[in-house]
Order: sequence, then structure tokens, then C-alpha cells
Amino acid sequence: NSTYSSDSDAPSLELIGDSTVTSAFTADGAADTVRSLSIGQAAALKYNGYAMMAVLRLDPLSLNSLERKAMHLERTSFDINQVIKDTCATFEGTCSRRDINFSLTFPEVNTFVYADRSKIQQVIYNLLDNAIKFSHDNSTIRIDVYEQHDKIFISVKDTGIGIPKKDQKKIWDRFFKSDSSRGKDKKGTGLGLSIVKEIIQAHEETIDVISTEGVGTEFIFRLPKGQAH
Repeated sequence: NSTYSSDSDAPSLELIGDSTVTSAFTADGAADTVRSLSIGQAAALKYNGYAMMAVLRLDPLSLNSLERKAMHLERTSFDINQVIKDTCATFEGTCSRRDINFSLTFPEVNTFVYADRSKIQQVIYNLLDNAIKFSHDNSTIRIDVYEQHDKIFISVKDTGIGIPKKDQKKIWDRFFKSDSSRGKDKKGTGLGLSIVKEIIQAHEETIDVISTEGVGTEFIFRLPKGQAH
């Protein structure tokens, strides 16, 4: 039993894994599916990871600032696939040590959304951080992007320990952590999912959780479609 939050130690960015990742990411065709992989020597994916994490991690003052005034969004059309791949790359060290792989599925080579890029990157970072933290070693985390009508849906799904039913409505509350989560992450503030929800609501969109204890957890959020550049 545990509650998800997003406060893990910053992982190192060791370059390991296989060099076919770049060609897999840029494969032609309508369905751009990257099967279980460790993000490795693809140079395009390793872009100043430490600096990215400094931007993606938010402290309690950040949330207070969001509450004092309406969140300012700088909306643009951008490729959500690339943001997901870049964010996955920041977890290279942690995933390689624990033998955790990412399985990425995209509907197109490029999938454009209309949103605040930096804030959506924070959302994805927090959701991946949660999935890794509560996953078992030698497991796979699925990130699926799919389109329905005028919306793009992003799903982050793990096969980890799951969230107890009694806690599922509380996970969005600031500072909430169950006993087992505290034992797993003594340093964390418990702000990760509260911030995630603030960002998605500022976009006037929704985020949902589906979880079964002992089976795993899936977070799904949606964004409006964007225009290709």
C-alpha cells in the first residue's frame, strides 16, 4: 500500500544501452512504436539532463505561487512525442540500475499538442518519477499517446505495487503520503501529484488514475491537438 508522489533523488545520466534507439525513435510509418528499451547512446536524447531536472522539479514555494495568482501558460504547438522521449532520457541512470525499461507507443512519428511545453514536461517528469519509484526491478513502464476526436491522450502505466482504493481520492491532496510511501521515500514532500493536477486544470483538461493494489497504476491526461509546424 502506498501513495504516489514525485520527489526521488536526481538520477545520474550514464550512457548505456543500445545505439539503435535513435533509428527506432525516428522510424517512418504511421505507428511509431518503440518496444521495451533502455534509453542509451542516442545523443539526441541526452540534452543537458541535469538542467532539465532542475526545471522539472518544483518545491513547495512553487505551488504557493501557483495559488496566489492564475497560472500563466505560454501555449504553443509542440511535439509531445519528443518531450516524452527527452524526459525518459533523464531517468537513464535510475532505470539502468534497476533494469526498468520504457515502452513508448505513438500514433504518428510526430504528435502535436497545444499547451505550455515546460509545464507539460513537469507533468510527464512527475508521472514517470512516480512510476519508476513504485515499480518492481526488471519491469516495464508503458507510455502511450493516442488521439480521440480533437484531443491527444497520454497514458503512463506501470506494473508496480498499485495504490490502495482508500487512498486513490487522496493522492491529489498536498503533502498526502501513506505509511508505506513514507517508508519508501523519507525525503519527499508529497507535492508531485498536487502540482500535476494544478497544471492540467490550468489547461482546462483532466487527469485520471486507474489503479489496482498489487497490479499497477495508470495515469491518463489529455491535451488539445496542436498544429504541425
